[in-house]
Amino acid sequence: MGVILEGKALSKWYQMGEVRVEALKRVSFQIYRGEFVVILGPSGSGKSTLLNLIGGMDQVSEGEIYYQGKPLHGVPESALTTYRRNTVGFIFQFYNLMPNLTAFENVQLAAEITREPLPVMDVLEEVGLSERAGHFPSQLSGGEQQRVAVARAVAKNPEILLCDEPTGALDFKTGIYVLKLLRNFNRKYAKTVMVITHNAGIAEMADRVFTMRDGEIAAIRVIDSPRSPEEVSW
Repeated sequence: MGVILEGKALSKWYQMGEVRVEALKRVSFQIYRGEFVVILGPSGSGKSTLLNLIGGMDQVSEGEIYYQGKPLHGVPESALTTYRRNTVGFIFQFYNLMPNLTAFENVQLAAEITREPLPVMDVLEEVGLSERAGHFPSQLSGGEQQRVAVARAVAKNPEILLCDEPTGALDFKTGIYVLKLLRNFNRKYAKTVMVITHNAGIAEMADRVFTMRDGEIAAIRVIDSPRSPEEVSW
């Protein structure tokens, strides 16, 4: 597995009046193509900030970040937009679906902006929602809406799938189902999946676990025998 993402001494800070808040402090890492990474840590540890930098949603304050050897730091916003559109899929805790579009249309909207999308109905079938394709978000349960959000991200056929607390708003059974979908995308398509969570149970299904604390990567753990989603609990 080659390196798909690399960060070198990444820092991110925000200026709030005269106070500088350091969200990330000289973080270095390598992410390999096709691996399943869990970024674990409490609120305020820097997990979301790191994900935003990896996803091209924010610029670094200091340091270097590369995708396949090409810099994501110091580039124009248009380059980051192209990177987000063609390379990265996003899944969030709260589904962020367009309420006036059907499940099919929500997924199709994402598929239309990328270069090599997967067929929309095929992806909806994979997440078990082909028969609900014509329903609006208000007609779907929370779990179904999250499955539409997974389908929307997967339909882009991204090289990297970034998931910010994807099970945080779900009950245990539905959460496991969503984790199975993420694992399937990772294994079936050999794509890189990164999940940020405060939930230590989910970490057991990862290839590697990055534990974050106070804006730093405090530890990196390799899991030789990752558990299946059905085996994890919290």
